[in-house]
Amino acid sequence: MRIYTEVVWSWDDEKGELVRESSKSYDYDGSLSLAQGVNEITGANYRDGSAEKFSYPLGVGGTSDEYPHYVRFIAKRSYTSTNTTRGRANGDVALYMPPDALKTSYTQAIGDVEMGGFISLATSSANFGAGAAAGGNIKGAGSAAMEAFNVVKGNIKGGGGSNIIKDFGKAALGGLLSLKAGSQAGQAISRATGQILNPHKAVVYQGPGGSRTFSYNFVMVPKNAAEAEQIFKIVKFFKRRMHPGTGTGTGIDNISSVTLTYPDEFEIKYHVNKADADGSADNGSKPLFKIKNCFMDSFSVDYSTSGISSFTDDSQPLTTTMSLSFKETQLLTKADIDAGY
Repeated sequence: MRIYTEVVWSWDDEKGELVRESSKSYDYDGSLSLAQGVNEITGANYRDGSAEKFSYPLGVGGTSDEYPHYVRFIAKRSYTSTNTTRGRANGDVALYMPPDALKTSYTQAIGDVEMGGFISLATSSANFGAGAAAGGNIKGAGSAAMEAFNVVKGNIKGGGGSNIIKDFGKAALGGLLSLKAGSQAGQAISRATGQILNPHKAVVYQGPGGSRTFSYNFVMVPKNAAEAEQIFKIVKFFKRRMHPGTGTGTGIDNISSVTLTYPDEFEIKYHVNKADADGSADNGSKPLFKIKNCFMDSFSVDYSTSGISSFTDDSQPLTTTMSLSFKETQLLTKADIDAGY
């Protein structure tokens, strides 16, 4: 490759164009790297880091057979002022697969609710009332509730019972029967009859239990200076991408900025025997699971070695331990499970 260090141009009036007068250059056969530190403005200052690709141990994520199983963390740009760059890759880290990577959990919100004791006071009326309510006939459902209540009120004995029944009738009409059952009057009825109001508890599905979370712990001990440099860059990679950028405002800094931009999202991919293992094959050939884009909600780093401060001769820590925690940005449905999540 020829590298030009100087090019002199001049304007040619006859040709009406710029003409190169001279140049200085030399041939270069060394390695190449993309320029770093370029400021690409996306609503606020946002340095492009798409060329940043790191790994630990060195060789993970490549063609080497020494580390066939690994996890990739691909940073993806999140919301910006224009959204034109959302979803673009913004760097990549490949790390050995730790034992805690091979687990996930799924939760759903299932609640215990009290359907109301008056529903079961009289079977026929209760069935009618449930049907009327389901069909939108609130008036019919209320009448059925009162009819059900009348079935048992004749069994209640004791002085002054008629007034208590009157109070309970009003409560039923107002949908407050269960509240009345816990009152002093309700407890008196329970004591006199030897019965309590059936709470008619039911198990009700209340929706997804929340986004899945994923946690990883990596212990990194460099074997040489090159690996120590990779570890330093990996730590900075995660710290930088989990934080927001500054938005608009005078001076555009963290004090004067009116807004903050979203941090990067992360695509997490598992590789087993150097191939994707995402749970998408029905025949079980890929038994793990895919993960939707995540935000990193927690990051910690520990530079001690077994509780002792230890460094190399060039002031690098002997051990770097990272703890990462991520939360999925989307809830899962049956279709996602069929797709390997």
